[in-house]
Amino acid sequence: MTYPFSISVGGVVHKAGEILLVQLNYGANKGLWLLPGGFVEAGESLEEALVREVREETGLIAVPTRIVGIRSGVRPMGNVMETGIYIVFEMDYVSGELKALDWNEISDLRFQSPSQALDDPLLIDLAKEFIQSANGYNPGLRKSSSRITARTKYQSYDVYLS
Repeated sequence: MTYPFSISVGGVVHKAGEILLVQLNYGANKGLWLLPGGFVEAGESLEEALVREVREETGLIAVPTRIVGIRSGVRPMGNVMETGIYIVFEMDYVSGELKALDWNEISDLRFQSPSQALDDPLLIDLAKEFIQSANGYNPGLRKSSSRITARTKYQSYDVYLS
């Protein structure tokens, strides 16, 4: 039997003391804010996928500088279970003007201070954990002890943070 796997990436993009957030226009997180990113395509490295996704979603060029966390989860996909891996990088802004290039996917985007983002009830919990990790350097990845509320169908959900 073949088991489905998905690999996705996200970025905590820094520019002038603020971080980049996107608001989704579809799915379980529609209307909520999260980090830019998406799925890794066949033949892409994690970093290549992340640079592409950030550019496609926001019009910006940013470069990954370090991994700030990993989420591992399992969810039902039809009649099988999918294993999903999500790797989040800290990223530095390089160039570009902030503009959504696909309004079917993204309904809004903004830069915001980390403290404002963490106080926003519309920012998903998982993004808050990664933002906190990116803003408080602690070498090594560790499993988060925080209970993450998922608005998706993941049945198991582990997050590792630096």
